[in-house]
Amino acid sequence: MTHWKLALRSLTRRKAFTAVVVAILALGIGANTAVFSVVDAVLLKPLPFPDSDRLVNVLEASPSKSEPESLIAPARLADWNRLNHTFDGIAASYAENVTDTSGAEPERLAGRRVSPGYFRVFGTRPLYGRTFTPDEDVAGGPASAVIGYAFWTRRYHQSPAAIGRRLIVQGAGYTIVGIMPKDFQTANIDVWIPAQTPPFLMRIREARFYSGVGRMKPGVSIAQAHDDLARVQRQLGEQFPQTDKGWSALVRSLKEVRVGDYRKTLLFVFGAVAMLLLIAVANIAGLMLTQLQQREREMAIRSSIGATRTQILGAVMREILLMAAAGVALGCALAVWLVEAAGKMFPTLLAPGGFQLGWRALAFAAAGVGAATLCGLLPAWQATRANLSAILAQAGRGGSGVRHQWQRGLVAGQVALTVLLLASAGLMLRSYYNLAHVDLGFDPSRTVTFHMGAAWNEDRTRIGQMQEALVDQLARTPGVEATGFANFLPASAATLRYQVALVETARTEETGKINTGERSISRGYLKAMGAPLVAGTDCPDLRTLSAPPPKALVNRRFVELFAKGRNLVGQHIRFLQDLVTPDAQAMEIVGVAGDLREDALNVAPGPYLYVCIAPGGWPDPEYVVRAQGSPGPLEQAIRRIAHQIDPTRAVFGLKTVPEVLNESLDEPRLKSRVVTVFAVAAMLLAAVGLYSLVALVVTARTREIGVRMTLGAEPRQIVGQLMAGVGRLLAIGAVAGLLLTWMADRLLRALLFGVNATDGVTLSGALLTLAVVAALATFVPARRAARIDPLAAIRGE
Repeated sequence: MTHWKLALRSLTRRKAFTAVVVAILALGIGANTAVFSVVDAVLLKPLPFPDSDRLVNVLEASPSKSEPESLIAPARLADWNRLNHTFDGIAASYAENVTDTSGAEPERLAGRRVSPGYFRVFGTRPLYGRTFTPDEDVAGGPASAVIGYAFWTRRYHQSPAAIGRRLIVQGAGYTIVGIMPKDFQTANIDVWIPAQTPPFLMRIREARFYSGVGRMKPGVSIAQAHDDLARVQRQLGEQFPQTDKGWSALVRSLKEVRVGDYRKTLLFVFGAVAMLLLIAVANIAGLMLTQLQQREREMAIRSSIGATRTQILGAVMREILLMAAAGVALGCALAVWLVEAAGKMFPTLLAPGGFQLGWRALAFAAAGVGAATLCGLLPAWQATRANLSAILAQAGRGGSGVRHQWQRGLVAGQVALTVLLLASAGLMLRSYYNLAHVDLGFDPSRTVTFHMGAAWNEDRTRIGQMQEALVDQLARTPGVEATGFANFLPASAATLRYQVALVETARTEETGKINTGERSISRGYLKAMGAPLVAGTDCPDLRTLSAPPPKALVNRRFVELFAKGRNLVGQHIRFLQDLVTPDAQAMEIVGVAGDLREDALNVAPGPYLYVCIAPGGWPDPEYVVRAQGSPGPLEQAIRRIAHQIDPTRAVFGLKTVPEVLNESLDEPRLKSRVVTVFAVAAMLLAAVGLYSLVALVVTARTREIGVRMTLGAEPRQIVGQLMAGVGRLLAIGAVAGLLLTWMADRLLRALLFGVNATDGVTLSGALLTLAVVAALATFVPARRAARIDPLAAIRGE
């Protein structure tokens, strides 16, 4: 115990050094442990379902068509269940938000309609109650509901008495029969309701709206399951050639599908913090080397009074272990805070149980501590190899810094990694700026959007009357410039693709085939969104839209690609699947709109078809209202008008369009901020490394500097020589860092928009920033060298 007290006393005498080492270790351990916890929860841990490796995502696929995947039709889902040999079951669901009126005020609930056997496929038992029985799954069966954990907590305060309570949806009562556990779904699903698909819909094999999930039989691989469903679909193609021929199936790991694009982001961030840890441990080694250089006389004295090398090394290691313990404690505290913040930073990530600092994360932290301890041990081993008696005889008069050249390699490596992180941060920031300032093709200012609850199985005539009244009253509201609605807003990642043909020019299905995106809009929508009308007119008024023929608009890009200079206004267009039914009426093109970024902010506008939708054609559209001035006062007016039209329907999702677009920037904004934080931390650590290196050089060459100054060297010459040495080191590290950035080009390219990974301006900015910080870090010890008393240095004082 006495030895540990001595080690602690030694550290307290060197408070600045101890504090810096502990802080560096805490930062490296804390950041790495937290990010590893997120990566572990999302990428490494299995889904929270029994035998989750057997769960797969199932979709339809059409290799011969433009779209490689599609949702599943209910009839085809039933056939797949009946004919396959590799699945214990295949179920499916689709999103349908519902309005519950069982409370004091209507409440919008996030819901899913599910096919028979849905919960059985997942294999998760409810927390309370039961899931759906076979008679509840069929059309006309009892109306029941299973609710989610969050909704159960919010509405029923986690009371088991919620079982048997009733929700009122569209005037019908749904009895709550079960409550699912907290980790069942990653998305915030409030309620599951049986789809109860009616018989007529089971006969429409082109009605694709299900997203499927299957449980493979034990021992079956994904490739075998895919081949089995492909075989089944070939049989169906022979039986139903008009609807099923040419279609196949797509089977993918459910885990991989749910992780999605976050894999690249998480791995990139994890790589960034791993670099940060490398820089941190290299810094610890450098600082230890500097300190041991300054303590050579102390160790020589210990040796002269009988201490063995093992005893001296043990004393140094006790100090290292004390600093490591303090760094780990602070690092774990930092990691706990970061892990809690991760839930807010990554709200849509697949982590049903939340992010936790588990034993695997702590084991990862222990590995980092081991690396840091080793990096402290190596300098101690190197320092105690010296001839301590000779050092005592020289009385600290300095020696050549050549024997510590390996520290220069460490610092050069720190600089290289820092250049990579700074360049990545700069590129991310520029990419985010480009996304935030991209030409949208419309003016979202002064526009608000909202939903007014309606369901697909409601009476469409009644919904149409509601939509007409809502748009009409909003348009006559003082302060409103325009109003309308669409099935999806721009940049909402709702990419609907269809094959169409221009009737006047199409000769055959193949020669007239046009692939285009689609939006369903009402009159006034384009004006409310601030989108230009290039030619022709807008959609007809909702009340006159039923007059034949149906109307549609195309965008400018559509005209550029397919019109070949012709005026398309007055021409007719038809969905390609309608070519097999000649009686289907073609749509008249009445106008040409500007190019809106419909698919995503980082996707250039492509050809789009805007179908003028009839009242009730899309029950739950995105309503948009453009104000003449500030849109803020419109919120009360919208809620008041909606309540007057139908007080049983909930108004929800009321936001300005710029707010909606800003939400689509959450992921690139997060990536740029996280990488910037790590880059700044790496730059500060590299500055510490440079400081320790220059301090080591000054300490090792104190006597030499004194001799040179005695012979007439000016202080500025001393400083210049030291700064020149740092400059050469920076140049080597910068070249290596640029090489690393070039090697990471492919990964960075997938994360950037509007800027290349080798952008000269960004790379120059990163190098300039590092050079300025490095100059400041090295100036302090260099100035100390210039202030050395030559005579005292020569005497070794």
